[in-house]
This record gives sequence, C-alpha cells and structure tokens, in this order.
Amino acid sequence: MTLCARMRRAIGGMVPVWFPEDMPAETMLRFLSDTLADVELFVAPERLVLVVDGCPRAEGPARQAAAEVAARAGAEPQLLVREVNGGKGEAVCAGLERLLDDATVEALSIRDCDGDHDVYDLPQLFGLFERVRDHVAGEGGGRPDDVFAVGCRGSLSRPMGFARGQLEHVLNRLTVDAVNLRLGEQGTAVDERFTARYSRAPDLQSGYKLYSRSAARVVIDALRGADRERPELRVMRWAVEFIPTVELLARGFTPAALYRLTWDGQPQTSFDDTDLPRAYSQQIAWLFERLQVPADIGVRMLDNALGACEYVTAPRGPEHLAAIRAQVIERCWPGHGGAPPGRGELFI
Repeated sequence: MTLCARMRRAIGGMVPVWFPEDMPAETMLRFLSDTLADVELFVAPERLVLVVDGCPRAEGPARQAAAEVAARAGAEPQLLVREVNGGKGEAVCAGLERLLDDATVEALSIRDCDGDHDVYDLPQLFGLFERVRDHVAGEGGGRPDDVFAVGCRGSLSRPMGFARGQLEHVLNRLTVDAVNLRLGEQGTAVDERFTARYSRAPDLQSGYKLYSRSAARVVIDALRGADRERPELRVMRWAVEFIPTVELLARGFTPAALYRLTWDGQPQTSFDDTDLPRAYSQQIAWLFERLQVPADIGVRMLDNALGACEYVTAPRGPEHLAAIRAQVIERCWPGHGGAPPGRGELFI
C-alpha cells in the first residue's frame, strides 16, 4: 500500500478556525484555501473537521473552502460551528473528540488555519509517527500507541521574532528538565531518542502535531482538567500546546520530531507580546506547580535556562529575564532569595 493510501486510511485531521474581526472575508478564504489545498491527497475529506470557534464572520469563508475541497475530491469536510469563542484549546478539544468518534482513525493531525502548516510536511510527519510507533512496539513491554510527532520549526526567531523565539527555547528546555525530575522519581526519564537529533530542547510548542488516539485523549483531558482546576488562568487561550505536551511527557509518551516548513513571520497570531514576562512566567510557574518542583531545584533549573538564553543580549532582554525570574519565584516559592545570573562576568 502506498504512503498516501495508508495516510488516507489512518489520519483524521482538524483545523481550528478563528480570524481577527478586522480581517476581510477574502483574506480569510485565501488563508483557508491555502491550508486545504491538496489536503485530500493525504486526508480523506470526510475525516477532516473544520471547527469555527465563535467567529461568525469566518463561517462563510469556511463553508466556501470546504466546498472547494468537495468540488475537487467528491466529499466535503465536516464543519463544526461554535457560537461562543472558547479559545483555540476548546476548538482543538471539540475537533479531536469528533475525530475520535471514528474508530478507524489511528492518527490525529492538527493544522492551523492560516496556511503556516504545509500539507506536504504531513507525509514525513506520518512516516516518522509510523516508524516510532513500530519501534516502540518492537521493543516489547511498551505502549506503541503512546506516541506523538512534532513538526519543529528550524528557526523560532524567524517566524516569531528574536524575543519570543529565545523565550520559547527557555520554555522547551524547562519542560524537558522538569518532567525528567518528576520521572526520575519513578526510575525513568523522557525518551529523547527521536527528538535529540534536532535540538537539546525541541520545538515542543509547535502547533503542527500528529497524535495517536491515546495521546489525543490526553490532550483533551489535560486541557479540560487544567481549565476546571484553574479557570482564572484561561488556559484554553494560551496553553493548547504547552499543557498537553507536559502531560504527555509526564505520562511516559514517546515524542518524535522532524523539521518542517514555516513562514518567515507568522501570517496571524493571537499571542499578546506586550507583556512577555507575564506570558512566559505564567507558563513556567504552571509547569513547576504542576510537577511540584522544590524551590532549590526549580530556581537552579530556571537560572540555568535563563543564563543560557541569548535574549540577554537584546536591549530589554536582561530586564525581561529578571522579571520572569522574579514572577515565577513569587508565585511558586515566595520569599526564596538568591541573585539572578549575571552577564559579563565570565569569558565565553
């Protein structure tokens, strides 16, 4: 059986759809048409779900884009229209739940609606997913369905800017370090055999992922659970990649990574970068609280990651890094002392 045939039999895909209110309808349609171009080569249209997340102006372009797929492929994607905007996390949960209703779906893909996730990266992602799943199964005693694959961006700064790109590196490194601390108590560690070839800390926050069925259920449970426990944090709006990744790694799922294409600059984003320290300290603090990292170890992890961050060379970098450190410590371990890592003290 060809790779394309295997993909059409195995993959279910979902696209969360939301656009800013001031975006013209023709621009929305262009983004969606680009996203869905050639999708039927790899995903059967009836296993593709578009979730319009409380964005009435996007419903028309979404229906039109779905009709374009039907005209080419003879079948139309499913369309879920949510009246209330619940954030990308809620849209992802709804789409994954719909796909899981189909027992023949083995792998669930998520692609953004702005054309940034090239469909021609999906065959490589699926091929990696298959190989890692088969490898885990061949080792015996493992859980072959407990895998997920990530399409990593070769550069984080090019699409997101220098500051965010560097802070994403900090978040990814701390995620792996903190989960390893927790797993070490159980006599194990994160399986980095299929990610370490790419980076010390891979692009875990990338939105281009392929989940097994068991992984997709963890994604749903993790987001819904975190939202119930801490509604004031509004995790459905900022944690759709972060919280599920932490939970998957902490439960022993095997990650795999490869490089993918990305735009030079994001086509659209809802990320508010007006207060970078708050945005990233909130995630880091959630990580340390969720995994119950002790103060001495957590501060050392934080200082290690911040000390390695090249954002310290930017005009406001030292100020922002110091603010992240202070905010995380204040939330997780109030009153914990110690000086932040300095710059210019050592030869490099």
